[in-house]
Amino acid sequence: MCYNSGMSVSIRPYSDDLARRFAVEKARLGDILGTDIPVKHVGSSAVGIGGKNIVDILVGAENAEEMMRIRDALAENGYFEGGDSHDDRIFMASSLDETGEGDFHVHICLVGSETYADFLRLRDFLRKNHDRAQEYLMKKQEFAKLAGFDRKRYKALKAEYVARLLEEARK
Repeated sequence: MCYNSGMSVSIRPYSDDLARRFAVEKARLGDILGTDIPVKHVGSSAVGIGGKNIVDILVGAENAEEMMRIRDALAENGYFEGGDSHDDRIFMASSLDETGEGDFHVHICLVGSETYADFLRLRDFLRKNHDRAQEYLMKKQEFAKLAGFDRKRYKALKAEYVARLLEEARK
């Protein structure tokens, strides 16, 4: 089952509760998947800036079979596969429409892949560069307005900007 990608988006101030929610969900994922599976906090809530106030979680897999096993285990435990999966990433959300504040988005990636590295690279870059993190927050607010608060249009606008941030982070 896929989520409805036509939902609206709103950018909210950062809440410390998001880091606490990540810690609780990380422990739950450890119980479901086993503690040998890497579970990392990524996205805006990991940087400490506002956003959709959704907790993004990066889960590492050693191979494609393990990606599928993780996907299936998450589906059995209340997660829904979204329409934003790719060959090197499976996207799961804690709610069917994936737009509620405090929802979890899980990105299952191969540990050695560029996609996995990019999630961590962007997070670490923004953590180290407060001005760029604040600029990113302002851009997200701008993109939400430009998109008429349409989630699909917002994601498209944001993707181009994030690609430029990643290029900078890779240097």
